Amino acid sequence: MRYPCLSFLELQRFRLLLEPALNGARIDRVFVPECLEHPLGFFKNEVVFETRYGQILISLRAQACGIAYLPPKTLRPAKVGTRSGFDLSLSKTLDGVRIESVSTIPGERFLVISFSSQPELKLFLNLLPALPDGSLVTVFDDQSHSLICSSRNRTDFSAPMPRDLSDEVIAKIPNRTDLISSIESYSNLWMQARLEDATALRKQKLLNLLTQQKGSVERKLKSLFQQEELSRNEPDWNYYGTLLQTHFYSKPILKNKHYSLFDYEKNAEVLVPGDDKLNTKQQLEKFFHLAKRSRKRIDESQQRSAALKEKLAAITKQEERLKESSVSFEELKKIELETGFTPAQSDRDTSKKIAGFSGKIYRSQEGLTILSGRSKDENLELTFKIARGNDLWLHVKGRPGSHTVILLPPGKTASLETLLDAANLCLLHSGGKEWGKTEIDYTQRKYVKKIKGQSEVTYSANKTLMITIEEQRLKRLYGENEK
Repeated sequence: MRYPCLSFLELQRFRLLLEPALNGARIDRVFVPECLEHPLGFFKNEVVFETRYGQILISLRAQACGIAYLPPKTLRPAKVGTRSGFDLSLSKTLDGVRIESVSTIPGERFLVISFSSQPELKLFLNLLPALPDGSLVTVFDDQSHSLICSSRNRTDFSAPMPRDLSDEVIAKIPNRTDLISSIESYSNLWMQARLEDATALRKQKLLNLLTQQKGSVERKLKSLFQQEELSRNEPDWNYYGTLLQTHFYSKPILKNKHYSLFDYEKNAEVLVPGDDKLNTKQQLEKFFHLAKRSRKRIDESQQRSAALKEKLAAITKQEERLKESSVSFEELKKIELETGFTPAQSDRDTSKKIAGFSGKIYRSQEGLTILSGRSKDENLELTFKIARGNDLWLHVKGRPGSHTVILLPPGKTASLETLLDAANLCLLHSGGKEWGKTEIDYTQRKYVKKIKGQSEVTYSANKTLMITIEEQRLKRLYGENEK
């Protein structure tokens, strides 16, 4: 749905409707309005004048400029985002001031709001869709102007002059009487367009996010396939070990870094590579160790590939659902939960890393992402490739177990409820469901260090929670957020 932007003729007629509602109204406060459907939580270049009897929504967005009059408390101040200099100047200057009159400029898409003050204040709203603009000026007795603030950071201001248009030109200008039959009907059309616009933006941002995650998962799958192929193409270490074990007591001699061993099944001599720094027993142990390592790499690659293929199928399904025109805002929020990363967060690099993570992804009640590793590889990937320095890291005290991380936006921290969510997940994935009261350490990721040459870690600056598994908490986390 397109925004119902008004021609200058329609604006003149709409001004007549607005005037009784606005004249004499006292501005109690000025704020940037919240829009929960928008990926940022608000639209830039929107401002609301709050009065006792209603709200005046002014939009100076390109192709979406206009003014709407809404019942009191329809819109709330945005909780996120920084305010522009224009918004702050309007708030500082107009707080407590009364509206004296509303006028238009003939032949121009300008709405002028005059305020009762000394000296006189006027807000010039240029509602030309291609390049909207707002300017608050001081008007002196000699009708000269002084610019206070502008939405486009102007340094000076000249009041627009009326234009005389011929009847032939005026006849071609839209003049939709049904569009502005009442303040309520026009404002409802405006708010409907605003809702659809915000939802479409959120939908597109989510589609972009899914595209990024899909590419990340595909690259990870390719890497795992290559690792598996490398492991499969290694020498048959188990065969070498078994053959050497058969001839172990005959004390085979290593010549030119090879053992010459007879394979009775093949009825042939086989050259088995060896290390002249190792004795026969050590060489035998090394062969079986390499065989075990190769099998483990293949098994782990297959397990992680299976998990990522499942995730890739889920992302593809989400993409297909989003491309349907009937998708609702509630469905958008559900898909956001399933991605483990909301469009409001702008850290694309972290989003891609999460997409390739084969561990568990959850969402706390306050909306923070919690990740849990279930194996050595998932733990190390989570701690040293995904988590950032100020993210919270959790681990069972004094036992091997899951690495669990709470991803934090810059400058934010986690509530006790989110910490308890993460601690329960950490204990669960560490196999501690029946352990009873258990200590869970937590610290910032930057205090976690890997022990050189080992898969274990050490950490400092930690605090400790004493918890037992809470079934209802886990049901909430699994019921809403299990991946």
